[in-house]
Amino acid sequence: MADRDFLEEIEKTEAEARLLVEKAREEALLKRQAARQEAGRLIDQAYRKASSDRQKRMEEAQARHCELVAEAETSDGSGSLSISRDLLDQAAAMLAERIVSILEHR
Repeated sequence: MADRDFLEEIEKTEAEARLLVEKAREEALLKRQAARQEAGRLIDQAYRKASSDRQKRMEEAQARHCELVAEAETSDGSGSLSISRDLLDQAAAMLAERIVSILEHR
């Protein structure tokens, strides 16, 4: 009889252990899902901020460009820029590199 009670106690303990393990697995699964959702939210937030920052810089660059064009037009009165061809070529190359760089990081 004592052996039977002992075996029943062992079976009961094993059943409790299985339940605890299953509960721990379920909790771990829920925590992983929550962590994935939080990571996704943070990534989305970072992309939105990067997009906003990029848009702000583009607007600032556009405004500065307009200022420079306006200054150049009023400086010599003719409305045409008096910049050397080499300088224009360098500026165009730098601008092209910058545009490519911006588009690559979209």
